[in-house]
Order: sequence, then structure tokens, then C-alpha cells
Amino acid sequence: MMSRSRWGAAGLTLAASMVAAGPVTASVFLQVDLPALTKMSASVVHARVIDVRSAWNDDGTFIFTYVTLKVEETFRGASQDTVVVRVPGGRVGDYVAEMEGAPLLMQDDDVVAFIGRWEDGAPMIAGYFEGVSRVEKDAHGNRFLRGGKAHGMPISELARAVARVEQ
Repeated sequence: MMSRSRWGAAGLTLAASMVAAGPVTASVFLQVDLPALTKMSASVVHARVIDVRSAWNDDGTFIFTYVTLKVEETFRGASQDTVVVRVPGGRVGDYVAEMEGAPLLMQDDDVVAFIGRWEDGAPMIAGYFEGVSRVEKDAHGNRFLRGGKAHGMPISELARAVARVEQ
């Protein structure tokens, strides 16, 4: 007859093997500072989200969200009047794909975005969630950033910090 402690050990072994056999997913994001995020970006822009739509990729294996940004100011690099960034995840019909760490942008958001490139050249948010901040105004009308790597900075201070990286 097996003792209680042996059953406990056998149960833990069985549970561990069942967990190991199941699907395991993880996301790893490297912490970067503002100068590193700036250097990995083709451009840094202040923009308004004017369109958000999701679609399957060409292979039909994953959903991406395409976010159209109307650029109001450019702090680094060159930018067109509008930029469509491809963000992993989204919803198409009853199908939902989520990627931990992917930025979530909504219609009419006022944002500062660090724009990088996917391997195929399509624009993306560099640094995922760290590469986008919402622009908010305080009681005096001063613009500051909420979220992302630039969290808490006045937009004017971010513009100076990005310009210093260029030098």
C-alpha cells in the first residue's frame, strides 16, 4: 500500500507531466530606454488614429490590425501625412487573436508613436506597447504622455529627447 506522501509525489509528477504536455506560450520583451527605442525607429510621430481594421494575413493563419495614423508632427525621420501600422492581433468575425504586449489603439486616439518596420518593410509600432503613448492635456492645456516608454513626459520634452539622439 502506498503512503500518503508517495501518492502526493506521484500526483505531482502526473500533474507536471500533464502541464508539460499541454500548449505553452510565452512572450519576452526586452526593456529598452528612450534613446534605444528612438534608434530602432524609422520615425517618431505625433498622430491621431483615424481608422482601425483587422484582417487575416495572406496565409489565413493570423489576424493583424491595421491602424491608420494621421500625422500631425514628426519628431524623427520622414513621414507621410498618413501611416498605416500593422499590429499583431485583432478580431475578424468570431475569431480573436491576442498578442501579449501588442499596443491597443482605438479610433480618435491622440498618440505619439515610434514607427519601426517589420521584416517585410511594413510599418509597425517599435517596441510594441512601449512604443506608443497617448497624448493628454492637463488643466492648463499642457500636453503630456500617458503610457509607453515616454510615460509622464511633456510632449515638448520628448521632442527634445528624440532630437538629442539624432546628434
